[in-house]
Amino acid sequence: MQITTTDISIGYHRQAIIKDFCVSICQGEFWGIVGPNGSGKTTLIKTLTGVIPPLGGEVTHAPGLTFGYVPQESQLDNIFPLTVLEVVLMGRVPRAGLGHRLKKADRDLALHYMQQAGISEHANHQYRLLSGGQKQRVLIARALTFEPDVLIFDEPASGMDISGEAEMMQLILELRREFKRTILMITHDLNVIANYVEKLIILHGGADGHFETGTVEELMTEEKIKQIYRQDIRLYSAGNRICVFVDEQE
Repeated sequence: MQITTTDISIGYHRQAIIKDFCVSICQGEFWGIVGPNGSGKTTLIKTLTGVIPPLGGEVTHAPGLTFGYVPQESQLDNIFPLTVLEVVLMGRVPRAGLGHRLKKADRDLALHYMQQAGISEHANHQYRLLSGGQKQRVLIARALTFEPDVLIFDEPASGMDISGEAEMMQLILELRREFKRTILMITHDLNVIANYVEKLIILHGGADGHFETGTVEELMTEEKIKQIYRQDIRLYSAGNRICVFVDEQE
């Protein structure tokens, strides 16, 4: 196991959002985290990674476990005129240590992961001038350059069209296969969950916030999704894909 939790409570200022949360995450698994706004998705990630302590219970990591975080591209400040390579090299700073100069090996590693992410041809371009999809690839390369055991994505396909979303998710699947990394992904896109993720954490939120964990096949049902989002949601099969629709109220 890479991450195991034992009856943890998560929240802030002694106010628990979720109580008695238990999960075991193994190397190479692909987990999705879903739930309404305010249900505790980001708080759970911060607790699993050790950014904040649980209010109760215990989080156990495999020895030396490291995390790489890929935020939404809009969360990186576009004011500074950084090149793509400079942004990606930020991922090596924690490895080198603050105040230490990055070496040629760090640059070579950054270029390698930029190629893996399909962004190497933009190495000397200004990050702020790229498209949203290109920026997301840069942030993936930055996270990979840290060489983490676990990659965490926050809405990786947010704002992308259908083609961009498919390309982004295929890239994530390829990176997982090639580097054997564990993936944790926060997303509101139920179509992404239904078609790419293996295991699922559902946070229900509310005053009596609770959770469910299991495979996508077990938890991704019309009844369950209706219960969480309080919408008349339908799941349809189309070829080898599952499509999620919200039925309009008459």
